[in-house]
Amino acid sequence: MALPSSNDKLIALFVKAPVLGRVKTRLANDIGKQAACELYCQLVSHAINNALACDIPLVICHDGSREDMPESWRLSAAYCLAQQGADLGERMVAAFSKLFTDGASQVILIGSDIPGLDTNYLQSAFQLLAGYDVVVGPALDGGYSLIGFHQQSFNPGLFKQIPWSTDQVLQLTLSAAERTGLSVGLLPTLRDIDTREDLLALEQEYGEAKPWKGSQE
Repeated sequence: MALPSSNDKLIALFVKAPVLGRVKTRLANDIGKQAACELYCQLVSHAINNALACDIPLVICHDGSREDMPESWRLSAAYCLAQQGADLGERMVAAFSKLFTDGASQVILIGSDIPGLDTNYLQSAFQLLAGYDVVVGPALDGGYSLIGFHQQSFNPGLFKQIPWSTDQVLQLTLSAAERTGLSVGLLPTLRDIDTREDLLALEQEYGEAKPWKGSQE
């Protein structure tokens, strides 16, 4: 499916089909598979709502069957794109390559389990990208929750030889950007929800105003 012809910016949201036992597996060990799956759906809907509020087309890049995704997720997207690749790096490279080949001039790719990645954060990312080759939103665990490129600055080398799901991801990515001569704009650091400790910390931070609650459509 072709990109929307009237837009040159895209937000690409990486999601997993919310199949019981396949999402938030570490968290599920503490709170149960059903609760973890329900929380994941709330987090994805929260991410979708904030992306749509930017008035920039949303592409949902899904791991798992398109038919296993809630209809509300599918309908929210300009289009859906199946993830392709053996690891997370290859899947991100494939998504960026497809979207840039199809005509996008700027793409920001985001994760689906970061409550602080709201509309203001996304808008700040595009503003920052205007002055840099790459924009990155660091995560508290040493990874990142957001990464974006211009079409002409995209370099697959930033995704190679990265030990995904470790605390080295961000630093190695920044080192790769430096080696290839790409300037990087850094956003504030956010916390994602992978463990019960993450969930408790975010609930304490937000108090009663938990932005992901009630976001599930």
